[in-house]
Amino acid sequence: MKKYSALIIIIITSLFACTNNSNGFEKNQDKIYESASLEASTPIDTRDTITVIASGANMSEMQFDTKLIKVPAQKQITIKLVNESTDATMPHNFVVIKNGTANDVGQAGYKHLDNAYVSPQDENVFGHTPLAQINETVYLTFTTPNAGEHQFICSYPGHWGMMKGIFITE
Repeated sequence: MKKYSALIIIIITSLFACTNNSNGFEKNQDKIYESASLEASTPIDTRDTITVIASGANMSEMQFDTKLIKVPAQKQITIKLVNESTDATMPHNFVVIKNGTANDVGQAGYKHLDNAYVSPQDENVFGHTPLAQINETVYLTFTTPNAGEHQFICSYPGHWGMMKGIFITE
């Protein structure tokens, strides 16, 4: 009997481990943003993870599921961006920026497809995810800016006018 109990525990543990990695058992693929100035990792503590869903079947329907995010200032958090868009031409990212700079950040990003349409030298950007294709999940782990009102956008060309919100740190 003890042999069967141990075998059942091993099987259950193995199944649990397989479903908790990104080796094809999950619907979403995970991408992690890596930068010299920002730390990136798969979140360890989900209490410090904010999930944002991007959706829409076309340009007029694209949106984030939230318009306001409040977080502590100067705290390391993780943004988990899930792209639930249904059109393959709808990649999205999540970019935390200085308030009032969406147009500047979006325009500067046009030349930086290789960096998820975000200029690496843009001082208006606090952090960003990679582009998430449909059914993909991407992460950004970073330290939030000083207390104040900031913004978040999708910097994919033409998206930042509609896909934006307020990012408050307190």
